[in-house]
Order: sequence, then structure tokens, then C-alpha cells
Amino acid sequence: MAQEQSLRDGRYVVRAVLGEGAQGITYEATDEQTGASVAVKRFNVGSARSWKEVELAERETRVLATLDHPLVPRYIEHFEEEGGLFLVMQKVEGETLDAIRRREGPMSETEVRRFLACADRALTYLHGRASPVVHRDVKPRNVVRRPDGSYVLVDFGAVRELLVRGGASTVVGTIGYMAPEQLQGRALPATDVYAVGATALAALTGVEPETLPHKGLRVDVRAALEGRTSPELVAALERMLEPDPDVRPRSLAAALDGINTSLPPPPPHRGEPLAVARSGVALRERAPAYPADAVESAKEDAMVKSARSLLWMLWGLGWILVPVVLAEIHAARAIPIVMFGSMAMLLVLTWHKGALLRPLFRKLGLTTDTRRLEAADPSLRLPSAPPVFDNRVRVAEDNAHIRVRGSELPAEDAFTATDVSSTTPESEARRRR
Repeated sequence: MAQEQSLRDGRYVVRAVLGEGAQGITYEATDEQTGASVAVKRFNVGSARSWKEVELAERETRVLATLDHPLVPRYIEHFEEEGGLFLVMQKVEGETLDAIRRREGPMSETEVRRFLACADRALTYLHGRASPVVHRDVKPRNVVRRPDGSYVLVDFGAVRELLVRGGASTVVGTIGYMAPEQLQGRALPATDVYAVGATALAALTGVEPETLPHKGLRVDVRAALEGRTSPELVAALERMLEPDPDVRPRSLAAALDGINTSLPPPPPHRGEPLAVARSGVALRERAPAYPADAVESAKEDAMVKSARSLLWMLWGLGWILVPVVLAEIHAARAIPIVMFGSMAMLLVLTWHKGALLRPLFRKLGLTTDTRRLEAADPSLRLPSAPPVFDNRVRVAEDNAHIRVRGSELPAEDAFTATDVSSTTPESEARRRR
């Protein structure tokens, strides 16, 4: 794709290539609607060598659309164009851990501890979801350090949802950063713990983990670091790089138990910092995290998938029912015509993930073409996907005492509430009385 090419009817203007991988190419582009820089990942669906590659691409778009965390790229939308599948997401400003390591050599222990603290926050969120999400490809190239010092996990092309079953698993990952169980097609939260440990060790030594000293399947952490790192961090890395997933800590927090990590202040949640009004009150409503049609699109996808499964199941039952019916009317010779003719119709209806079923459902009023509705009337905009944060903060000129409570609920009613009460000498005296 040439630079300066536009996509999505001119909304995104491609500026440069950010990176290229096995699944496709990621471009830097400008969102002409907002003026913001975005990352556009094009999947080479047309030249995919197997259906599994297409499934991985669709899985990345589906999973990323459900995530909402400051240390994970923000999903914007995905679409099909020019025979390819495009995923648009927030462009994470900064430099990859791999680029930093190549330029500066081995990183300091303080900086690696900061990376581990950020990775702990990100993995706690991913692994703690109702359907745990395993990244499966944490490595220096997939970690970006922002200008504020925080580290973001990027490239969810190998992501897997543990509670979603979709056929046999695929061996995905990068040699040196893959836990041994990944070679068996297995993926656990502890799998990401191993990859983070290998990434931290690569940052500390400046070389790839597979070239470091080994004892059997175990990386010899002490020999690799040669006394250049504190004993407690060496012990933590040894726990993370334990080859046996049943012995390895199931969470990064457990592996880092007793380690004092240095964590920079968390970046503002998808927006500028809250303004502080001298009058004592500041108010901010955060913009929706996702496009307004994300929820309805997900419902439509689920409906189409269910319809396809139902139709094929009925076709399979037809091999039992149709011969009985046709035998009753002495038309047994028509069985192949009926069954294979109906199969041809099903292939047309379910072609390309049910492309023909979608307009049919919309015409019947079973689903909603939200883009068309919103173009006609912006007031019909659907609520965005969760979690949605509604922040209202009252700031006193002296001191402010803020209590935050949060909960992760289903998509339709997830929220986070913020209670604020200002504390002044007079109010504190009244409270004590």
C-alpha cells in the first residue's frame, strides 16, 4: 500500500509503515474526523495460508474491542476494504522495548522493575476478566514505553480467550519467549508470566533468551545475570521462568511477591488530565471508549453465527427426515437433488461469515444497521461498550479526599462510580464531634 493512501472513504490517511509481521502490516495514519494519529493494521486475509490465520485476525479484532485499560491500545473500529481486513486502534506513542535495548544495550534494574510493575497491572486486568485473555506473544517488540515511562502491551495478534472454544489450538509465539506448554498448543495465564520473565531477562542482558545459559529446559538466570542484579529480582525471574506450568506462579503478582517495583504515575484514562477549577469544582465527562455501533455489531455477529450453525444442523437432520418423507410419496430418487440443492443454497447463505444473512436480518428488523441510523439522526447513538467511566470530581482548594469504587458488570450496565467528599478543617471538626 502506498503512503498517503486513504481508507474508509477518506477517513484514514496512511502516512507511514509502523511494522510488518506474519499476519500483515501496521500503518500509521491520521483520522481525518478527529485529527488524531491512529494505527491501522491490515490483515492479509486474501493470501492467508489457512483458515486459522483468518480466525486469528478476527479474534484479535473481537477481543481488542472488549478491552478497556490504559496499558492496552484502545480499539476504534474494524472494516473490510480492498480485499483485506483492517483494524484501527489507538497509536501508542513511544518506543518499543526492543528498539530501546538495541540502542542503549542492557537496561537498568530500576527500569526493568518499572516494566514489571506495568506488566503486572496489564496482566491482572487481562487474566482477571470473566473470560480470561492470554496475550501469548509478550516480547520486547510488543512492549512500548510511553514518554511518561509507562509500558503498554501491544499486538494482540496471538491473543486467546480461555473460556471460548473454537476448534484445535495453534502453536503461536516467539522462540525464546514461549513457555514450554505453548509448543503443545496450550495457553494459560502462567504462559504470559513466563513471557514477561523472558522479556525482562532480555532487557537486563541485552541478548535473546534462547542464547542464554540453560540447565535442561530451564534458563540459568543466575549465570545469565552474573551478579549484576539484586538477589530478590533474580529469584522472581527464576519463578517466572519455571518450565513446569503447574509449578510456575499463575499470576505475575505472585511471582513478584516481595519485590519492590517502581511504578510511574498511571497515565490519564483516555483523555487529558482533569482540569482544576479555582472555584473548587471540576467536571469532565469521558468520551465513549468505543464506536457507538460496537455493541449492536457484536449482537449481529452472534445472531449470524447462531443462524449459520442452526441451518447446517437442520441440513444434517435432513439426511434422516427427507428420505422418510420422499419414500412416503415414492420419490426416493429425488433425495440427492433435494439434499445437495439445499446444500448449495446454504453455502450461498453462509458464504463469507454469513454476508447474505446480515442484510436479510436487517430487512426483517432483527438487527439494526447502526451506522445508517446514526447518520440520519445522531440522537439515536447507541451506548458504547463497557466499561464506561463517568468521572465527576470536586476539588477543594485545600485538600480533597476521594473514594473510588468500581465493578465489572455485563456490557449493558457496566459502570464505575466515583464518590467525592472534600475535607476542610471545619468539616473535619464537625465529623469528630
